Amino acid sequence: MSQSTSAATTRWRYHPQRDVLIAEAHARPFTPLVGPALITRIATLSGQAGEEADRVHMAALCRRLGQPEPGPTSRWCVLDAGLWRVRWERHTELSTWTFFRAPSGTTPFAESALDLAPEDWLSAFPGEVLVATRLEVWPEVDERAAAALFGLEVVGARLADGAAIALTDFRPDAQGMTRYLMLAHAGDAALTGRLVQSLLEIETYRLMALLAFPVAGQTASALGTIEATAAELAHKLAEDADPEADRLLLDRLAALAGETEALIGRTSFRFGAASAYHGIVRERIDMLRETHIDGLLTLGEFMQRRLDPAMRTCDATAERQRATIDRIARMAQMLNTRVEVAAEATSAALLASMDKRAGTQLKLQQTVEGLSTAAIAYYAVGLLSFPLKAIESVWHAFSATVAVGIAAPLVVLVVWRSLHSWRRKLEDEGTSRSERRS
Repeated sequence: MSQSTSAATTRWRYHPQRDVLIAEAHARPFTPLVGPALITRIATLSGQAGEEADRVHMAALCRRLGQPEPGPTSRWCVLDAGLWRVRWERHTELSTWTFFRAPSGTTPFAESALDLAPEDWLSAFPGEVLVATRLEVWPEVDERAAAALFGLEVVGARLADGAAIALTDFRPDAQGMTRYLMLAHAGDAALTGRLVQSLLEIETYRLMALLAFPVAGQTASALGTIEATAAELAHKLAEDADPEADRLLLDRLAALAGETEALIGRTSFRFGAASAYHGIVRERIDMLRETHIDGLLTLGEFMQRRLDPAMRTCDATAERQRATIDRIARMAQMLNTRVEVAAEATSAALLASMDKRAGTQLKLQQTVEGLSTAAIAYYAVGLLSFPLKAIESVWHAFSATVAVGIAAPLVVLVVWRSLHSWRRKLEDEGTSRSERRS
């Protein structure tokens, strides 16, 4: 690199997450292995809030054995105790504790990788143990003799184009651990390490995916009740509309939608995680590049028969939830439209009634206006007669009666014009206020 290029790179502003993102690609490397080797994987389900407790537990073992502790944000740590090792890895909702050591004897499953770890520390794992797996790597021996170590339902295959053989029955032994036996050619430590990691991840994520299966059963029962209620409400929706009944029905639909959304909220993470874990299992099986051993199911075939149906049940339940909430939403929209149409019809009838009352009121106002004109004119003429009579008493040639008769029509006209102008002014002001509000 030239000096000018080097000088330019020193002035770059790196993204604050760059180092974290680069490190993530190397956070879970495989451990190279040469058989014979004993491996035990423990996976504890401590939830999304359990990371700190798991880190503290690992740090306690490091202090006990005088080894460096994981940092406050570390998500993995390897401890080398000489005759054995343990690797802690933190995942989204669980931690894995993987132990490695060499056997002292030559008999498979006679020893465990946990035998040298402190017993009190092992018994104090945070969270609940979901996965407990013993995986042993031995030089290749007769595959039928190795299969006899398991029960009747042995599952196995040749891996990586025949580089190794893996055997298991996916059943817990007397100590509650599932067992895997891998017969590997000596010399390729990297390939053996990758295969071991894939097998451990298959077992870990298989059980993590299956966590959703009992949830699917419980959810299906709750959905059955919700669907029955939705069907009853749909039948009521098909009946003749009644505004008050429609409002009550809309309230029930809203409550049912809330109940369904709460159910989805409780289960969506579990179903989503199951789908992701199932995808990892299928990917890891593909990476094994299995070939058949006569008379045995491969790991991939076992998963197709035992895991895939359970995952399809979970997927179907999740889809059923989405379909149910969509159905309720459509019913609510239809009912809301019917309520709005009924409200518009009521409003139209009310407006027609108001128009009718306004016409009646206008006629009444006109009648009152005529009566008011007559009354006011009558009193005005009466008041006018007093000064006219006074003039007549002084000037005998003047006739008050004639003057009142002449003035009366003029008074009536003036009063009517005045009342009419005043009413028009009030109407114009009311119209202007209405236009300003609108």
